[in-house]
Parts: sequence; structure tokens; C-alpha cells
Amino acid sequence: MTRRTFVRNVSAGIAASTVSGAPGVSRAAARGGKGLFEIKRVADGVYLAAAAPVYKVNSNAAIIENEDGLLVVDTHSKPSAARALVQELGEMTAKPVRYVVNTHFHFDHWQGNEVYPAAYPNVEVITTEITREALLSRGVPRIRDQIRTMPGEIAKLKAELAAAPTAGRRAELQANLQQAEAYLEEVKGLSPALPTMAFEQTMRLIKRDREIELLHLGRAHTDGDLFVFLPREKVVVTGDAVIGWTPFMGDGYPEDWVRTLQKLEQLDFTHMIMGHGDVAGKEWLRFFRGYIAELIEAVRREAAGGASLDEIKARVPNHLAAKYEQGLSTYGDYRPWRRLVLTNIERVYATAL
Repeated sequence: MTRRTFVRNVSAGIAASTVSGAPGVSRAAARGGKGLFEIKRVADGVYLAAAAPVYKVNSNAAIIENEDGLLVVDTHSKPSAARALVQELGEMTAKPVRYVVNTHFHFDHWQGNEVYPAAYPNVEVITTEITREALLSRGVPRIRDQIRTMPGEIAKLKAELAAAPTAGRRAELQANLQQAEAYLEEVKGLSPALPTMAFEQTMRLIKRDREIELLHLGRAHTDGDLFVFLPREKVVVTGDAVIGWTPFMGDGYPEDWVRTLQKLEQLDFTHMIMGHGDVAGKEWLRFFRGYIAELIEAVRREAAGGASLDEIKARVPNHLAAKYEQGLSTYGDYRPWRRLVLTNIERVYATAL
């Protein structure tokens, strides 16, 4: 791999290379929906494939180069996205992908798994024991759920498109509709590739040129979250335990999440490759953890005073907004904080009271 700092846009199997030292997901790619990823150097031999924030979300990927091959963290929501990244890797290096790591069981982090054994027959797919079981019990059934529910989502998009008041809104909805229809066709043809290796708490991959620690620090975004830690390079890959916008808590454990992130902060690192969003440091980790902790505190305080869930959902966003809304709204209307905080409140109310 080249050792210079670079960004390369990946779209529909065609790569256009540019050199950049500037961080951040490409806004043009995000708006147009054409670019799937930007790849940027984080440390020597360590790269972020930053997924553009599009309607049918893809996860970020981390790419770790070793002397004998590559380790790739997370495989996105669909095989076509994984294939685009595999093509890009082939243009960057002749080294094979030897390991794929799934950070958790959510669809946008593992449904591209099948691409890697097809491209690299000797690849091992690694996750925690808890996540492998979750993939079997929840991940695979959710594929069937998506096939069942996507036609309704597509019908809703068509109705919104027909009623769209402006050309800009029509263009946005048309792009979303195209993504949804293409996604449904891919999901129908998925051949789920489950992990071939699993561990409980810690696994170490020791290479002559690098040490890679795979860690389960506790429950957070899911019950089996996996972190990848590079102690020499001081880089950690977090999956969705830390992201660049408002977290999804539907399968999360808010109180444990705070404690797990406290453990994460004790590691000696300077850069986080998150499940979504740009590279960040410990200051973002503290901000993100603070949001979850203060959300729990606010919900509990309102509930202790006799407030109903609807009253809590009306009051708590205004209480938290001054400190957290702007920071958790980096991408504007994409994954809007005001909507997502309501589902966060519901999860805290259900699990932490």
C-alpha cells in the first residue's frame, strides 16, 4: 500500500484517486449518493474506509495492513458495497485479505461477509462468541424480516415521491427509492457467511510487524461489541459502540454502555475509527459517553418526579439540546438528533429504570 496520505472515492466499481490530507466524509459523495467510500490513512498501514451517509446506510471499514496480508473490520450492509471495497483493495495492494472482523451483529456491518471467502478462499471471519450467536439467532432472521418489510418501505417512498413539493425533494426521494429497490434485490440473494473463529474476552494476532488485540469490554451498543486495538499505533476500532452521530440504542444497554466506554478510555490510543463518521479522538469519546450518561440521568430524574414516557420525551430533548444537539448533528438532516433522541429515551426508559 502506498504510504502517502490519500483519499480514494469508490463508486460502482470505478475508482478515482485524489490526494488529500483533510479529514471528513465527502459531502459531494454524500449528497449525490454516488461515492460509497473514501479511504484515508490513519496510521502507518492503517486506513479508514469512510462510508458516505446515504439512505441505505453502510458501515465504515477499517483496513489494517500486515506483512502477510490485510485485516478488514466490518463488511457493510450489502455484498455490492463489499465488492467495491475489495476491488479497491486489489488496486492498492497485491496482498490478500486474511482476516475479516465483525464488530457486532447489525445488518450494516456483516451482510457483505460473503464477498470475502469468494475473493479470498483462505480468509477467516472473526467475532466474539456472543456476536456469533447473535448473528445466528437475530442477524439471519433479520434478513428475512427485511425481505418482508422492504416492499412497504418502497411503497411509502413512492407515495412520498408522488407528493413531493419541490424538485430537490423529488430528486432526494428518487435516489432513496432507487437505493431501496436495489437493496431489496440484494437482500433476496444473500448467502450469509458466518464467522469461522470466535472468542470470549480477548484475542491477539501477533505479527512480526504489528500486534492486533481484539477485545470484548462489556455490553454497549449490543451485548457482544468487539473493539480492535493497535497498541503500537495507538488506534482503536469501535464499531457502533462509538459513532459520529446519535447512537441507535434499540439493541443497546445504556448503563453498561457508559461503563464499557469508561473501560475503552483507559486504553492508550489517540485515534478512533468509528462505525460511522470520521476519525476521532478521546475528546469525542468523552462527549459521546457524556450524552448517554446524561440521557440516563435526565430520564431517571423525570421518571422519579412522576412524568410519563410521553412527558419525558417532550422535556428531555430540550434539556440536552444545548450541550449535545449540534455535536450529534454533524450530517445535518441525516439521522436527525431530534428524532433519534426520542428512540434513545424509549430505550433508557425500558432498560434503565
